[in-house]
Amino acid sequence: MMRLVIAGLVLLAAACSSQPQTYRDLERVANEQQREAISRPPPDTCQMAANRSLIGRDGASIDQSALPAGARVICHNCPVTLDYRAERLNVDLGADGKVARLHCG
Repeated sequence: MMRLVIAGLVLLAAACSSQPQTYRDLERVANEQQREAISRPPPDTCQMAANRSLIGRDGASIDQSALPAGARVICHNCPVTLDYRAERLNVDLGADGKVARLHCG
């Protein structure tokens, strides 16, 4: 789907330009745009960067009122719902009870 959108934008840009372009030129431009889109980091929708200092800390010492609204601390091997919310910060604890990673969702 994304590839079709990019190809459509490339074709539109080619139609608006004054120079004729070959299919190879169009494919090269589309591939460059796709590589740029893939390498672009995802947006930080859940304030993950602001909470990086939590990694390695003991899970029991986390002040949950200081976390963004809707954040959840997930203990090791605890069940959680699988609904995805981009604005929710997830704090995953390792088997040792320390923060192993942060992720949005």
